[in-house]
Amino acid sequence: MIKLVAVICAACALLLLGAGPSEAVWPMYHEPSFDGKVIDIATGKPIEGAVVVAVYNKRALGARKGQSSSVINVKEALTDREGRFHIPSYTTVLALPFTQSDRTTFLIYKPGYASVTLPLKSLFTGRTKSEKELSPWDDPVLSGKYKIRLFPSGVVGLPKLETKDERLRNMPSLPDKLDHLGRQKTLTRLINEEKRELGEPEIDPYQMRNTLLNEVKREK
Repeated sequence: MIKLVAVICAACALLLLGAGPSEAVWPMYHEPSFDGKVIDIATGKPIEGAVVVAVYNKRALGARKGQSSSVINVKEALTDREGRFHIPSYTTVLALPFTQSDRTTFLIYKPGYASVTLPLKSLFTGRTKSEKELSPWDDPVLSGKYKIRLFPSGVVGLPKLETKDERLRNMPSLPDKLDHLGRQKTLTRLINEEKRELGEPEIDPYQMRNTLLNEVKREK
């Protein structure tokens, strides 16, 4: 038994030595703090009250980025009058062996504006040096018509949506529908504010979770 533990520890040590700074493997998981700013892409004015959600993920060793990924934690921040936000650094221990950090994704949402979900770690850690414009939506109505702009220094420009149909099409869902529901309260509140304004029924995250769990039980 002691020899087995020693072998496992040695293997983990080799994996840690071979991993890059953003590829930390079991048992440690660490992401730095994130800072940025959200603005109106047309006017350049700051957007106050936008939620920025950092979704921390892990994956099995050997899997590619985004494959076999699961959520470790979720953190929210609300933009201030200048459109700025700050998300503190996050460190934890991975409970399951032979797992490693997966890319952190960010969901940005403000009712009336186009929401985006992208891996923006480089942008929010000051490593993006050039401006970029893209249309990151799969929806055929939004794609091509609207674009976001990523500026150096962690600035994201969002477009305003023109119609009710576009706002309904682009409404985000919760990044984690089973766990961490209490850490997605701001996103839930903004989604429900938008739904009320558009005359749509509000979401209940806990009811959604129970529905998903019941579906899993039926499949078994």
